[in-house]
Parts: sequence; C-alpha cells; structure tokens
Amino acid sequence: MARCVNTIAASRGSATAPQTTAKFERYDGVMKAMHWATLLLVAAAYAVIWSNSAAVTKEQSAVLVQVHRSLGVTVFVLTIAWHGGRGPSCLTFRPTLPAIQIMAARATQYLLYALLLVQPILGMLHSIALGARIDLFFVIELPAIIGRDQVLSKIAISAHEIVANLMLFVVAVHAAAALFHHLVRRDGVMNAMLPGARF
Repeated sequence: MARCVNTIAASRGSATAPQTTAKFERYDGVMKAMHWATLLLVAAAYAVIWSNSAAVTKEQSAVLVQVHRSLGVTVFVLTIAWHGGRGPSCLTFRPTLPAIQIMAARATQYLLYALLLVQPILGMLHSIALGARIDLFFVIELPAIIGRDQVLSKIAISAHEIVANLMLFVVAVHAAAALFHHLVRRDGVMNAMLPGARF
C-alpha cells in the first residue's frame, strides 16, 4: 500500500534569529501516477466518444465505441486500485485553509471519486443490456452478466450521459480550485500533486 504523502520540513532563519519550521506535504509517486493516469484516461474516453460523431463508416464507429468502453473499464479498475491505496482518504489539506474550503474540497473529491466508479458501471450496463460485446482493447471479451433488456439499456445510457456532463462540471471545479491555489493563494497546494514538483 502506497503512503499518502511525504512530509518535508524546511527550516528558515539565521544564527541570530529563531528558526521556524514549515511543513510541506507532497503525494508520493504512486498517488501522483494514479491521479494523472486517471485524468488522461478520462480525457481519452471523452475524446474518443466525441470523435465517434465524425466516423464515416460503421466499422470506424464500432472501433471507437470499443476503445471508449475499454477506457471506461480501465478507469473503473484504476479507481478501485486507488481505493485500495486509500484513495481520497489520502488527500490531505493544510490547516491554514478555511474550514469551508476544506469541506468543499473534500466533498468535490469524494463526488468525483464516486462518479469515476458509477460512470463505467452505467456504460457497461448499457452495453450488456443492449446485447453488445465489450472487447477490452480487442483482447479480452468481458462476460455478459445480465441478459438483454432494452428498458435497462435506455435508462443506463440516459444516466450515463447525465453523469458525463456532471463529471465535466466537477472536474472543471476541481481544476479551477487547483489553479486558484497555484496562481492566487500561491500556497503550494497544487505542487503537492505535480509530477517532479520540488519544495
């Protein structure tokens, strides 16, 4: 199990002045990899399904849909693996932040984590209930755990589309908050998750 954060203490002062110690927390390599890999996979899933509208043949569309499904399954597995590494519970906040900001950030993170689990499930339910195959990167065909159900398929795809829009909104809020800390507050919060960040 990966550690949540590494804490680095930096001492400041001189021989004639009392030293003050500031603690900076940064996430370890595994947590950073999970975070950025998930972002790239989700972005790819959106890009692939959006590009499906430009497909000129049914064969091209079928390939794009299968890639989209494969990316969704991968996001689901990676999110479960992140939970095994303690997931959002590993995310820490600086005590200098106002309590309302900490509550909002925590709620956003857990909501995003839940959406990352729910969205692939809805997509898989839609596909399986539709009677479509899910070929994981054209290598492994996932088993159909339920039979065909047109009603369930329609409900699942409708919910899938709603959650997709909600996820875009939550990700935008998350990114805006990170940029606010980085550009306005300049408190180093964003650096905690940046690859190769130094303190």
